[in-house]
Parts: sequence; structure tokens; C-alpha cells
Amino acid sequence: MIKKIAFIALLIITTSGFSQHHLTYDWEKKPKLHKLTDSEEQESSIALLKKVILEFDSEEDSTEPKLYETKHTIIRVNDDKGIAQHNTVYIPMYDVKRLIDVKARTISPTGKVVLLNKDNIKDVSNVEEYGDFKIFAIEGAESNSEIEVLYTVEREFDIYGSETIQADYKIKEAQFLFITGKLQSNVKAYRTLETFEAVKIDGTKGQVLTIKDIPAMVDEEYATPKANNIAVVYQCFPKGENITQNMFWRNVSNNIGRQFFPETVVSQAKDDANTIVEGKTDLTTFKKAALVDIFIKSNYTIVKNNNQDLSDLNYILTNRSSSDYGILKVYAQYLTALEVEFEIVITSNRFLNKFDPEFFVPGMLRDFLIYIPSERKYIAPDRFEGRIGEAPFNILGNYGLFISSDFEHYFSKIIQEDPDYSRIRRDMNISFVNDFESVTIDQDQDYFGHWAETSKAVVSLSTDQGLIEYKDYLTGSGIEDKEILSYETFNTDMNQLEYNVPFKVKTTISSEVLLEDVGGSYIFQIGLVIGTQSELYQETERINPIEMIYPNRYNYEIIVNIPEGYSVEGLESLIIDKRYVASNGKETAKFESNYKLEDNKIIITIEEFYKTHEFDLNKYEEFREVINAASDFNKAAILFKAAE
Repeated sequence: MIKKIAFIALLIITTSGFSQHHLTYDWEKKPKLHKLTDSEEQESSIALLKKVILEFDSEEDSTEPKLYETKHTIIRVNDDKGIAQHNTVYIPMYDVKRLIDVKARTISPTGKVVLLNKDNIKDVSNVEEYGDFKIFAIEGAESNSEIEVLYTVEREFDIYGSETIQADYKIKEAQFLFITGKLQSNVKAYRTLETFEAVKIDGTKGQVLTIKDIPAMVDEEYATPKANNIAVVYQCFPKGENITQNMFWRNVSNNIGRQFFPETVVSQAKDDANTIVEGKTDLTTFKKAALVDIFIKSNYTIVKNNNQDLSDLNYILTNRSSSDYGILKVYAQYLTALEVEFEIVITSNRFLNKFDPEFFVPGMLRDFLIYIPSERKYIAPDRFEGRIGEAPFNILGNYGLFISSDFEHYFSKIIQEDPDYSRIRRDMNISFVNDFESVTIDQDQDYFGHWAETSKAVVSLSTDQGLIEYKDYLTGSGIEDKEILSYETFNTDMNQLEYNVPFKVKTTISSEVLLEDVGGSYIFQIGLVIGTQSELYQETERINPIEMIYPNRYNYEIIVNIPEGYSVEGLESLIIDKRYVASNGKETAKFESNYKLEDNKIIITIEEFYKTHEFDLNKYEEFREVINAASDFNKAAILFKAAE
């Protein structure tokens, strides 16, 4: 809904150039199978051609340009998996005026050609909420055959647009042809070194981008694959129009500013604001903002539908029900009433889009935050479980458009002000019962930042089954036979007036599986006490840049009490030191574990941290070693041996 409103606020309708390339563009009359390399034949499928043609047709008597979109693909399918992925074709009909032409064919390994029977094209409504589609099944597909599809649609004219080029299969050649004639236009490619070249198509000016040998996008750990796809964004203006990027952004700032920075506070909002701070004195700006956030998330319901009343301020204040867009008006009223200076931030989920301040596309305007500049903290109105603090992890690291009360704007990367915001402190005291019959672990833990936010939300909102699973996590995941002797949580309320109040948990568990009797000596699987750890192993070449969910830190102290009459061997397995040093020479990630013997105790310390969420792809091996170090410690074991 936010995207739609931002788009409507900025839509400009005027006149537009001329091109009719789609009328003459065609596939080869006599198709032949393409020759593949040995490695390409091992792929389940590979695109031999993926071509997109956008042409804007401006006629003298037209009030707006016509927009034609042609898509042409040739896919080799080498096995049943490839066939299953490509044997149904979906043509999106959202914002499509008409389907001009569609054809498809299959070329078998023997050269037999099977053409599409257009009578088999079906209309399907609202497929998984993506809108209407034309769909048809590919006939005659078999292993080592090629599927070729070519269609053209006339779309509703739109100044802006985007196209994802990369896919989850390899592409030998991709081409994006942008035909605008005499119209003013802009086009930009992301995440490729190739650039657009000027061309003339039947005498009409255009630009073409050609990319060869595009690897398949894969869903790798510590990555944002959807946002990392090679993609193109474009703008094409009606005849006589040439709008700068700054004009677009200023238009957004003015429209948003007028809605969210009220000249006056309505009476109902004043009354609510008085209620919010009633009986409270010496309130800081942070506490005022926190009280507003708590009040709204405790008293208002966000409704996901198109009821226009849900964006009307008076209706919202009266009924305590709002859209995710309308609730911003309530925040603005309350914060203004309490004299809290704020800014509106428009940005994107970094797992879906990378926000580009240099090129305006409405699709980036998807998420709203409220920024309190004096505190350098954010409110996320649409995150019920979140409270004022650092930016949400799905926004962190993206750029945003910051709009102030005078409707001026600036761009800034959304950063985490406190580098140690998310961290876990864990202290353990381990003892052995009845001459190694079992092990008892007393554990005291503090969870800060996003860890605390998640924990408080689970404890406050989860189902009974969810609570059982989270209790298992907090008491030592991966210890199969553990018995929970005690379990107590503290600071579980999501509503806190102080910054970064930790979620606390104290537990005692007992386990026998951690011990193994080996003829009077005992192996203690000490590494398992830190819980299940991530492992980062990858046989294929890494595709995506490295992005963690958020920066975090772990500090553990594990005290192991040595029973009288026993010595300990294998302590060297507890010493691990892996570090990641950034290109600027700074140490930004580390796993270090060590120990010391003190009286009858083994005191183990673990420090693991990731000071940023972004790491250099070229230093992937270093990053992987740090991540895997925790998993290596998880496998550590020591031997208790009876003194002779």
C-alpha cells in the first residue's frame, strides 16, 4: 500500500517518441539446436537467450506514449528437473492493455519442432496475489530439447520500470533493448560491468545492454540473493518532458512532508498525548518517543485492506484502527504534541531491494521509518514486536530518503549507531554428579539488541509449542537428553522505557549424553554446551556478497569444575583463533577461544564478534573460517583421567 500511495503521489501524465520494432522482430524461421559445452550439458537447464525489448511509441495525436514489451527466451532443458521448471509459461497481465502476439515451440534432440496451440492458452486470476496471468503448457519437451517462447504485449504507459535479468539458472546471453526514439529517457544496469550502448533500430534511437555467461543466482547463506540479481531500471518521459532525479525526490518530499508534519495537532491527539505522559516527569526525548511507540502499539490495530477510512486521521484516532500508512499520521501527531523532533524515512527491505539515491524508481519506496535525530534512533511503525532503538535488521545498511519538517530531504545510509547493540553474554558453571554419572550446567545469559527483541516477542506472543521450542533453544540446543532442572526469564516485557534493556534467562540443566565412559576415564563433549552452531561449507564458487542479518557479539565464560582425583587432557582443542581483517586493516570479525587452569577449575573464554553486517566477497574464505570456528569448537572434547 505504501508503494502504491507513493507512486500515485508522483505519477505524471503528459505526452511522448515512436518505434514499431515488435512488428518486424521474429524468431529464426528454421531453428536448430544450439551446441553446448560439456559443463553446460550438466546443467538441468540453461538459457541460451533471454531478451527483453521495451519500445515507447509516441504519435502526434496521442496524449501519452504507447509501451510495447517483447520477451524472447530460448531454454535448453537437459533433464526432468529442467523440464519441470520451464514447461509452463506464465505471461503477467498486470497493467497490460492487450496481448498482441504469443508463440512458442519445442525443438527436440532430433530436430522435430512442436508449435504452441494457441487454443490451449488459459486465463488465470490472481495467482498467489501476483495478479492475472495468461498461462500455457509447453508441448513436446524432452531431455536435451529447447523451449523457445516469444510474446509481445501492450502495457499501460508508465514513466518508470524495472526488469530483473538474472535468474536461478545460467544464462548464456541476455539482452535488454530500450527503444525510446526522440523521448528523453534514463536507463541503468545494476551489478554488472557491462554498459548500455547506443543503437538505431529501423532509424529509431535506442540503447542495448548485452551480458554473456550470467551465473545462476543461488540462495546462499549470509546473502540477499533477491536484491543481488542483475537488473535494469529505466525512466522514459513524454514528449517535451525531461524530469531530473532531484525533481522526483523533491516531489516525494513535498507530498510526504505535507501529510506527516502537521501544522496543528488535533484535539483528540492532544488528549492522547496528555494521557501518554500523565504522571511522568523529567522525561527525556528518548522516553517521550518510547512512550508514544508503546502507546500506539498497545492501543492501535493495523488492518491490511483498501478501506480509505484507515488512512483518515480522525477515523483512526476515534476507532484505534489504521492502515500501515495511516498509522504514521498518528505518530506524527503525538510526537509533535510532545515536542519531539522527528524525520520521516522512506527506504526498502535490503533483502528485496537495494535503495539507489541516484535513480528514482517508485518500487524502492516500500518501507517507512521514523527517525529521532537527537537520539539517532528509529521507530518502525509496522513492526509490532519492535520498539524505538536501532534500525530494523532488514533495513540496516540500505540507503534511505530522510524528510525533515521543512520538507527538505537528504540521503543517508541507515547505520547501527551502537556497534555492540546485539550481543549475548553467557556464563556457565559446570559440575559432575556421582563420579561422572551426569553433568550439571548452571547458566546465566543476557540477550541484547535484536536478540532481546526476538526473545521478548517470542515469550510474549508465541504459541505454547513455540514457547517449548524456544525454551529448548535457551537451555542448550543440541543436547538431546537434557533435563531442565530450573528455568527463569527476566525483562520479558516488550515495552521498555530504557534503551536496549536485555532479556535475561537463568537455567540449570542435567545431561548424561555429554559424557562417555572409556574404561575409568571420561570424555566430556564440552563443545556441545554452546549449542548448535552454523556451518558455512560451499563446494561451488560463491556468487553473492556477504551480508549477515545484523552485527553481533558473543562473550562466554565457561567454568568447568575438575573433580578431585582427576586430571584433564585434550585442552588444546579449546584453543581456536580465527580472524577477519578488512581491506582497511581493521579486525571486523573474530572467533577466539582459550582457557586457563586455576586451582581445580578450567576457565574457558570465548569471544566472537562481527562488527559489521557486510563483508568483502573477495575475502570469503577468511569470513568462512571465522563462522566455522564456532562449529569447530562445538565438536571439542576433553578427557578426565583418574590420577594414578
